[in-house]
Amino acid sequence: MTRKPLFAFVVAASLALPALAGTLESGLAKGDNVVPFHPEHISGPLAGTDKCFPCTFGKRPAVQAWINGDDKENVIAIAKDLQANMDAHKDKEFKALIVVVTPDPKGAKAKVLDMVKESGAKDIGVALVTPSHEAIKLYKINLGKDVKNTVFLYKDWVIAQKFVNLKMDDKSCKEFCGAIDSLVQ
Repeated sequence: MTRKPLFAFVVAASLALPALAGTLESGLAKGDNVVPFHPEHISGPLAGTDKCFPCTFGKRPAVQAWINGDDKENVIAIAKDLQANMDAHKDKEFKALIVVVTPDPKGAKAKVLDMVKESGAKDIGVALVTPSHEAIKLYKINLGKDVKNTVFLYKDWVIAQKFVNLKMDDKSCKEFCGAIDSLVQ
């Protein structure tokens, strides 16, 4: 009598595994709080400092886009979109930060600054951290090669939405911009 329920459980679990295996996890969850951290800011309002982005901008609506090996075109597209949203939501004091994870911050700095310049992003913050930086653990960033970016939308220090491997195509861009529009309300 217990074999049928056990068999049903095993079958259901085996069918669920492929679905779970396709889901990449990275970052804090919706409802979690962002935490203070001190990266090397290379562009934007905190350039030249290691000031805490969440501490500096407090309860304002904000985005942190953590980049870990994403391709140049997508990083530029994310930066352009974040700049456009900062312009559109200036009255709501919307802020954005791109955090580039790199084992060689000194070597990556010029390349990252070139991408920022190419994107036309003039107001977004850009920071560098190493894979061993304490913020990687605090923000639960998955550094696996399959995770190209982890993007948090938050307000009042609380994560409202998260995207993993955000690809700035038309569909994702519309969803991402919609999420930002909801965040700033």
